[in-house]
Amino acid sequence: LAQRLRARRAAPPPDLTARPAPCPRPPALPSCPPAQSPAKGMLSQLFILAPNGHTIVHKDYRGEVPKEASEVFLRTLLEKSESAPVFCIDGVNYLCVRKNGLFFLATTVHNVSPAFIIELLTQLTKVCKDYIGVLNEESLRKNFTLIYELVDEIMDFGYPQCAATAELQAFVFNEPAPVSSSTQIRLPTLKSAPKTMSSRAVHKPIALRDAGRGEKNEIFVDVIDRISATFNASGQVRTFSIDGSIQMKSYLSGSPELHLALNDELVISSSGKAGYGAIELDHVNFHECVQLDKFENERMLVLEPPHGEFVLMNFHIGSLRHEGQIPFRVTPVLSPISDYKQELRLQVRAEFAEKFHGANVKVTFTVPKSSSGATVELAPQAKGQ
Repeated sequence: LAQRLRARRAAPPPDLTARPAPCPRPPALPSCPPAQSPAKGMLSQLFILAPNGHTIVHKDYRGEVPKEASEVFLRTLLEKSESAPVFCIDGVNYLCVRKNGLFFLATTVHNVSPAFIIELLTQLTKVCKDYIGVLNEESLRKNFTLIYELVDEIMDFGYPQCAATAELQAFVFNEPAPVSSSTQIRLPTLKSAPKTMSSRAVHKPIALRDAGRGEKNEIFVDVIDRISATFNASGQVRTFSIDGSIQMKSYLSGSPELHLALNDELVISSSGKAGYGAIELDHVNFHECVQLDKFENERMLVLEPPHGEFVLMNFHIGSLRHEGQIPFRVTPVLSPISDYKQELRLQVRAEFAEKFHGANVKVTFTVPKSSSGATVELAPQAKGQ
């Protein structure tokens, strides 16, 4: 026993730092190819086409689409009388917005959001109108350099950068060329209220710089109502709706705070407070610059208007509240003259007071597809009413 104890004491102590032998590694899996990154391009081309199809502005950002893309687009319009704003031909996506007869066309080979591109093109039309005053073919050609400068600032290699009128002012340096008054829309001369400005007053470009220009601090407000009504044979209203908006165009310097007071009797139908004599609206939405703190109690809109033209408020009325909301009443009378000829008599009656005027009133009607011809003439007593 003593010899065993002496042998244990003479044995070296175990090495506690020694690591066990590593386990064998499992066999390596076959290598997978790296994941393909998604396409990073947005727009491939941008066109602004005249009503006759001639190209006014052309930007090719990525060289992915042939230069004849605009011709393919125009050919498709001729072949299809009612072409969709978004369609695809041979792997190329065409997205178009039409404004004042001009075509704002974008092409791309990538899978982009159509709603996003349509909104971008719509904003491009607004920016061009803010900077050149009038949006038509002549104004675009006269301000050729300015339009290219705007497009270069809005888009970079096919990517949208900035499409706000106020934010672009710091990067745009070309002055707009004046457009002759003959190209602007002329309305008949009417006796308007003394506080009402002519609609042509907003047909001027915004100031590129705030200081040293001597421009007036002005802001224009327009209330636009789009009325859609259906009458039956006896003249009664079957369907009625109003889609309206309050549109502003600001020439103010800086960012002043404005207070716009609406009618105190204005009621939103969702609040359930409508009463006798109230102006009831079904749906309402406002621009992002509007502060609604005082709207609920005082019907006051507080805002810092951005530069240029924008829609302050949209509203919708889905049903007829009273007969005074109908500006015109159309009464048709169809009478046969012979087996192959019929006479359609349309009577248009203005329902508003005599102190108001209706300008550029147009009446359109359809005829059967089998008609070989049609003639239009006014009744002897109709002219001058």
